[in-house]
Amino acid sequence: MNRSHISKPSSQPIKPNKQHFLLLKVTLMGIRPPIWRRFVVPNTFTLAKLHHALQTVMGWEEAHPYEFHLGSGVDQCFLGNPDDSNIDDFEEDAQNATARNLTYLNKKGMKLIYVYDFGDSWEHEIIVEDADYDYSGEPLVAILEGNRNCPPEDCGGVYGYCEILEALKHPKNRDAKELLDWLGGKYNPEEFNLELRNKMLANEFKQKEKSGNKKKTSGEKKARGYWVFS
Repeated sequence: MNRSHISKPSSQPIKPNKQHFLLLKVTLMGIRPPIWRRFVVPNTFTLAKLHHALQTVMGWEEAHPYEFHLGSGVDQCFLGNPDDSNIDDFEEDAQNATARNLTYLNKKGMKLIYVYDFGDSWEHEIIVEDADYDYSGEPLVAILEGNRNCPPEDCGGVYGYCEILEALKHPKNRDAKELLDWLGGKYNPEEFNLELRNKMLANEFKQKEKSGNKKKTSGEKKARGYWVFS
């Protein structure tokens, strides 16, 4: 696990519509030992920008749709592209993720759910640990600490990921060989490179601020041939 200094969080709510930095903890749900990151973002980010940050923070490849669910009573759903014809009818009331920024996250302990890839259905719990974090603002987004590697894209959700872990433990098994051939290369589920992730974040958001260009999506790796929903 990688660490850096973390200031004491405040439990007092702050006034909305004023820029502050949020200290957030994101945890990929349904996996043990947990895969998590603690990171800092400005509360002026939209949910769409938070999505872009989370992709790099976690290690995803921005190859699939996403949505956010905001709690507190009636669930509110915000999609990356609510006009997408592939979105199911039950999401027809979803709002656009560009329409909501993070200023509403103004108190320690507030939560939201981030779902990435509606096939593999990766659910992430995001918790506000400090709504007014003492941070210089450079770089704009930074990971303070985290643990374990992100699962491979299109591996079949939590169930498929667990199969990969078993295959890595017993690579000589006949069933494991096919799975490891699909995986390709070297995958270490315990690896987490804090320095590399932060360099990627610094470069990404420096470019976004200059050009406003969106990150290109990549979905070149073939899915494993089945979908897992949670």
